[in-house]
Amino acid sequence: MQYKSFKGLLLASAALTLLSTPLKAQDNSTETGTEAEKPSQQSAQKLAGPKIQTLDAISVTASRTEKLAIDSPASISIVTEQEIERRQAETVHDLLKDLPSVELEGGTRHTVIKPSIRGLGGQRVVTRIDGARQNFNAGHKGGLFVDPTLLKQVEVLRGPASTIHGTGALGGVVAFETKSADDYLEADEKYGAQISTGFSTVDNGVHGNITGYARPMDNIDLMASVTRRKTDDYDAGDGKKRAYTDDDLVSGLIKGGIDIADFHRIGLSYRLYRDDHNLPATPDGLSTSSIVERKSKEDSFVFDYRYDNPDNQWFDTSIKAYYDTTDIDEVRISDRRHQERTLETLGLEGFNTSYLSLHENAELAVTIGGEIFQDTQEGESNGAPIGGYPDAERNIYGVYLDNTLTLFEDLELTAGIRYDSYSLDADGQEDSEETSTSPRFAVSYQVLPFLQPYVSYAEAFRAPSLGETYASGLHFPGGGPIPNNFFVANPNLKPETAKTWEIGTNIKQDGLFMEDDSLRAKVSYFRNNVDDFIELDVDVSGGTTTSSNVTKARIQGFEAEIHYDTPTVYGSLSGSRIRGKNTDTSEALSGIAGDKAALMLGYHFQSINLDVGGRALAVREQKRVPNGNDEIDGYATFDVFTSWDADDYVPGLKINAGIDNILDKNYRRGAAVLDEPGRNFKVTASLKF
Repeated sequence: MQYKSFKGLLLASAALTLLSTPLKAQDNSTETGTEAEKPSQQSAQKLAGPKIQTLDAISVTASRTEKLAIDSPASISIVTEQEIERRQAETVHDLLKDLPSVELEGGTRHTVIKPSIRGLGGQRVVTRIDGARQNFNAGHKGGLFVDPTLLKQVEVLRGPASTIHGTGALGGVVAFETKSADDYLEADEKYGAQISTGFSTVDNGVHGNITGYARPMDNIDLMASVTRRKTDDYDAGDGKKRAYTDDDLVSGLIKGGIDIADFHRIGLSYRLYRDDHNLPATPDGLSTSSIVERKSKEDSFVFDYRYDNPDNQWFDTSIKAYYDTTDIDEVRISDRRHQERTLETLGLEGFNTSYLSLHENAELAVTIGGEIFQDTQEGESNGAPIGGYPDAERNIYGVYLDNTLTLFEDLELTAGIRYDSYSLDADGQEDSEETSTSPRFAVSYQVLPFLQPYVSYAEAFRAPSLGETYASGLHFPGGGPIPNNFFVANPNLKPETAKTWEIGTNIKQDGLFMEDDSLRAKVSYFRNNVDDFIELDVDVSGGTTTSSNVTKARIQGFEAEIHYDTPTVYGSLSGSRIRGKNTDTSEALSGIAGDKAALMLGYHFQSINLDVGGRALAVREQKRVPNGNDEIDGYATFDVFTSWDADDYVPGLKINAGIDNILDKNYRRGAAVLDEPGRNFKVTASLKF
């Protein structure tokens, strides 16, 4: 087939998918990329090698200094752009489900998915998109609105991380980085475009994307991208459709950057998300008795400034300002009850790293930074307040100092501390104020050229949410002898705190079995003690619901992640085993996933740039559940994939295809109540021109 025929077919398919959306979803959206700082001299030497492995990708979540994930004394996983494309992900779950100690809460509907790390989910995980906090939380409504098509990379840091990331990082951090023009433009290109389209059989899904990018001047780059995705109700493994799982969304990104002089760069981005569909009022549950017409909307603006001069050891500076607004608008079909929940987050953060040579065998990286952000939420139901989502405001600021001392290029000592202060207030309610200090330290030593063991300690905190502190009004109506149930505010809530010890090792070896192979591995054991857990206490007979600090918990476990690459054969193996209990009662904790193992094997046909492979995911049944809770079944799923870079035959053409859940297994993940999709054939084709 001729090149023009391919181009015309793909363009027509993508345009048909995009243009079939209503004109109300015209907005485009953007985000700036995750930032990375310049490394010390020996770290720069490490970065000079070929980036073969997933764990050879750059990490910036564990510290503000740029470092390969495999060299960081922390549990870090990275999902690269290549893997995102290969998976043809519809949701974040498709990207993260194989990672050790990572689960996705909320079920299968796109807008209710939220990450959980080491048994801690919801607001106990910091989620950022291009550095901007994603703080929206409305109970059963979900809170993460991002389409994988726009993503370049996802980085997951497991374990407490408040020293760098502030409130909420008890379980860890999930950092999404969106694409920019530089990810598309070749060195000698001034402009270009990419179109893509694809389909999936399990939900009759279709999607299309059009992206344009340009470098009109040597120091200016621009990009705009829009994606349309439309699905029907999906079929589970039993062959039956799951009602109200269809979706219709538009996401967009506009991003630009200007290089000023040689070392200064400013960037501006706008990202949008629009989702319009009917679903249950509690979309993470099974009940379909209360169906709403729901419109989910998010707009995010990010401005960033970067100064990076390799010859200036004193200033390596980053400043980022962002504004994010999320809105859920619902009309209940049965009685036209209208509810709206909105959260606006305005934030500013910055840091500077200085690189000091104390001795020929001693280097010190000193990072000073700070963050301030404000959450303002409003909610109403037919013009009146909504129970559980009060009109309120939260203000948080923090400052931190983080130091990394490297001795003889092999011994690395890290120590940092952060101070945070927060205040919460709502009309007619008592103000709540508190402070928190979050220290951390880590020691790693390159015992052998391929072996780097480490030990670390970190503390984290989570400020109470506005809903937990100030919820009031009707929670649910009673019936018969059961009275109406009302929320009761509790402005005396303490912040949750976590203290974690972790021991682990990084393994990095090239030329293990042959000259051009490579092995990367991370293995760790952790113990996390969490105090002042905030739980929602529902007193059915008393007619009240209130949040309180009631639980002390201990979560401990083992994680491993191994990657092996050759020019032809590649693969990965990962697994996790977590145990959690209430240390006051010795009762098992909820939210702890079953033991998990994931395997991926692939083969690359070099002569035609074709990859084929498969994945297996096995999760053991979970019998360690709180008293009165049902045990959770285990499951195993198998996928196959193929990826063809057909540039030698049709310039700019790539095709990804695969079959998910090839055995058509009927299963549920974790504590979700909705079955997962069954066997799913899918294909995506993209063309650059």
